[in-house]
This record gives sequence, C-alpha cells and structure tokens, in this order.
Amino acid sequence: MAIDSDTQGADARLAVQFYKKSVKQNEASDEAGRPIFKEFDFVRIMIPGDNLTEIDTYAQESHKQRFPRQWAHYQNQVANHEDIVGTPIDQWPQVTRSQADELRGLKFHTVESIADCSDQQLQRIGMVAGMSPHNFRLKAKAFLNLANDSAEVAQREAEMQALKEENAKIKFDTEAKLSKMQEQMEALLAAVAKPKTRKPKVAEA
Repeated sequence: MAIDSDTQGADARLAVQFYKKSVKQNEASDEAGRPIFKEFDFVRIMIPGDNLTEIDTYAQESHKQRFPRQWAHYQNQVANHEDIVGTPIDQWPQVTRSQADELRGLKFHTVESIADCSDQQLQRIGMVAGMSPHNFRLKAKAFLNLANDSAEVAQREAEMQALKEENAKIKFDTEAKLSKMQEQMEALLAAVAKPKTRKPKVAEA
C-alpha cells in the first residue's frame, strides 16, 4: 500500500528506479586473480527536467520505505532473479561483446556458469563462441585455473615481500641498537680514561 508522500507529496514528483548493479569486489578479485563482481540493489532518484540533480546509490531500507510502490514493482520484476557472483562473461577476453550478449541471453552470465555447466546445458551454447561447446567449456575451466594459479603465485610473492620488509626492519632496528650501545661504550671508556685533576695542596702556616 502506498503512503501519502509516495503518491501525493513531494516524493510523487521524483523519478525513482530500483535496479540491480554489479559491483567489483576488490579483495575477492585479488584473491582469485580475476575480476569478481557481485550484484546489489541500487536506487536512482531523479528530478524530471533537472539534469544536474541525481542520486544513484545502494538501496537502503529507508529508500524501500520511502518509495514502496517503486520497490514493490522492482521486487515483482526480479522475483525469479538469482544474484550473480563471479567473473562476468564480458570480463573474459575469450569472448566478444556480441558473444557475451548472446550468452547472457542464454542465462550464462559468468565464466563460472560456463565452466560448471552440465553437458545438457552446454548444448544450449552451440557455436555461439565460434567453437564447439565442449572446447568452450574447457577454455572456461582453463581460464579459471590459470587465474587461481596466478593468484596463488601473487599471494606467495606478496608474503615473501612482506617477509623481506620485516627482516629489513629488524636488521635496521638491531643495527641502530648496536650503534647506540657502541656510542655509550665509547663514552664510558673515554670517561674512565680521562685523567683526574688533583687539587693543589695548601701550604701550612
């Protein structure tokens, strides 16, 4: 049920659209060695006739309550939609943009969905990618395996670099302490070796 501000108040004059947006997950991408995206609910709020004012952000609970009609409409549209997590098909150099569009039309949205598909699902792809579907699936698996191997190598290199930096810091700190101790020792030896000044004797009357 729509609230008054949604149909009659100031909000009724706004153009509001809820939609799905894929956002790159930087940490997961670094770990996997390939771009990883995850879908989120977004909201775009515009003022008709005003090209300079637009809000485009993650859909919060406050947005859903503020614009219940638009949110309900959006929910009906994505009722059977599965959130997509993985490497988007258009991020794979193996396919062209037009091939990516065709594959998405067949509900293959990620490289993972191709690598993990069954033989029956594979038949739907046909020659879309310009090769036999079985070879196409093998290339998808090879791409993911190579990316995982590269990620492991990069992680080991990062760990080795971190270890080198830690060892260099320990060495620097140790040398600084030894240098300070050497200075203190030299100062102590200099103080010990310095001849003491004797007080002159006072002649007795």
